[in-house]
Amino acid sequence: MKFKRIFVFLLHIFEAIQIKRFEIRKVYMEYFRPIGRFLYILFGFLSVTILILDFGFYYPEEWKPYVTISIRILVSFFIGYETVHILFTNKKWKEYLNLHKIELIILFMLGLEFIYEKKIIEVLKSYHISGQDTTLIFLSANQVLFLFSNLAHFFRLSKKRDSKKLNPSIVFVGSFASIILIGVCFLHFPKSLVGTVNSIDILFTTISATCVTGLSTVDISSQFTLTGQLVILLLIQVGGLGLMTLTSFFSIFLTGKGSVSDTLMIKDLLSEETMGRAKEILKQITFQTLAIETVGAILLFLSFPEDFVLPLPEKIYYSVFHSISAFCNAGFSLIPNGMATEAFRNSEGFLSVIMLLIVFGGLGFPVIYQIRTRIANPFDIKFRWSITSKLVFVVTAFLLLFGSISYFFLEGELTLKDLPLEKKIFHSIFYSVTTRTAGFNTFDLSLMGYPMTFISFFLMWVGASPVSTGGGIKTTTLAISFLNISNQIRGKEKMEIGHRTIANSTIARASATIVLSLFVIFISIFCLMLTENAQFIDLCFEVVSAFGTVGLTRGLTPHLSDYGKILICIVMFVGRVGILTLLIALAKKVDQIAYEYPKEYVVVG
Repeated sequence: MKFKRIFVFLLHIFEAIQIKRFEIRKVYMEYFRPIGRFLYILFGFLSVTILILDFGFYYPEEWKPYVTISIRILVSFFIGYETVHILFTNKKWKEYLNLHKIELIILFMLGLEFIYEKKIIEVLKSYHISGQDTTLIFLSANQVLFLFSNLAHFFRLSKKRDSKKLNPSIVFVGSFASIILIGVCFLHFPKSLVGTVNSIDILFTTISATCVTGLSTVDISSQFTLTGQLVILLLIQVGGLGLMTLTSFFSIFLTGKGSVSDTLMIKDLLSEETMGRAKEILKQITFQTLAIETVGAILLFLSFPEDFVLPLPEKIYYSVFHSISAFCNAGFSLIPNGMATEAFRNSEGFLSVIMLLIVFGGLGFPVIYQIRTRIANPFDIKFRWSITSKLVFVVTAFLLLFGSISYFFLEGELTLKDLPLEKKIFHSIFYSVTTRTAGFNTFDLSLMGYPMTFISFFLMWVGASPVSTGGGIKTTTLAISFLNISNQIRGKEKMEIGHRTIANSTIARASATIVLSLFVIFISIFCLMLTENAQFIDLCFEVVSAFGTVGLTRGLTPHLSDYGKILICIVMFVGRVGILTLLIALAKKVDQIAYEYPKEYVVVG
């Protein structure tokens, strides 16, 4: 009886607390929440401003205490705001955790930082990082976390993203243009540059990084500071994955779900048949990219050439940079002469990891997803390789073999001269891999013979596979076009591969892509002949390399005129987004018509 009274008493207290909580929550929602949201948005802008000030500009030493106090206030406000938001939520805990996972992760990380701050500082100091630098690292970390929290709220509160009215091609092209504009602004910051760099060179570097090309008119290791190099690395990562892919992922990850219109757009961008599959592949793209790049960085660190001595922090940084650059098929390197430096040229282990990263990045995300699925379920009888994957495997294997054999025999007495047989074979394979939009080179390409240069045109023009980090017309485009020619020769109307009929729209798109790509290349070569005073073979190599987002050069890039740089910038952009995609984005769609004129055959061929 006594326990029953205690239980009833506690129940009454709980009900009173719930009623009181409901009343307080009502007051909070009605009066304080709008003020809190306004302050959150305001502090978000202040956070971005301070972050730009910290990383982009040199300011007086006496400003630092005020900047530090400002950041501490911002972070404290964020913690308080999120805590109050959790206490007065009207959602179930499970639902709230799913929708606000990023904020809870940030709170957890800030808590760990607060508890273990002294130990972290000791570890950083052991790597010769000063107390001032340590403070900047902590403040920057807090700023980035605060920025992510604002991003989460932006996606959750924004009501103006009406994707139904947007063409996926417009979004794809617009996303690349937007990130290039932001990148140009960031690379113009004083803290990003060593000395003075011309604006045209900054624009060229930004477009080359975003379009994961690798061509550069300046040496990024000496002309850009650590801040500038990190901006370039971020541009490479965003450009490799595609801004729309990242944006859609964060939209789903930060909000816990994606709208139907968002998912439809993702389906179109990934060229998938079903919405559910496109959404799953989108998540896998981001996670598997981070996993591959992390493993790649570890392997590069372990196989780093012993002859190229670097302090431990720089060695880690170089490994991460080259892992991302290789997987994204960017070809950017912090080493002045790239892989042509003697220490790296003779490091087969390091170059082998680079090759593996290039191949994985060039296969395409849907193909990697299928490989991962097959490895995870080796005995699944329901598993079926897609036609895209089959074509990618066959064409990729053929091009790698064709390129390796060609380089081995054509360059045996030129760039490969005086090398032992095993090194000739290794470097032949490396060149075949890197020509497919990666851009790393182990030899001076200006010494390469014309026959191999001509074959390089073909390899660079084809490029990587669809929905990958590489450029070019894509392996599947080449396969579909050749099969279409075969059908035309044999008089076969329908294209059938692996007991599947290929859609006529796919065949038409492949043919249009090839024709348009040749037009872009020919016109660009002609224009470059008008602006540059260089050998014809070098001009052709530069244009094809830019269009295929390869990044290889015969030494012409640093000597381009301003007009030549602008032209190559346009070619790199067109090569990355795709000429057909660009034209679809710019052209006005024709209304569907219900009638059809009588057919008439035109003599062609």
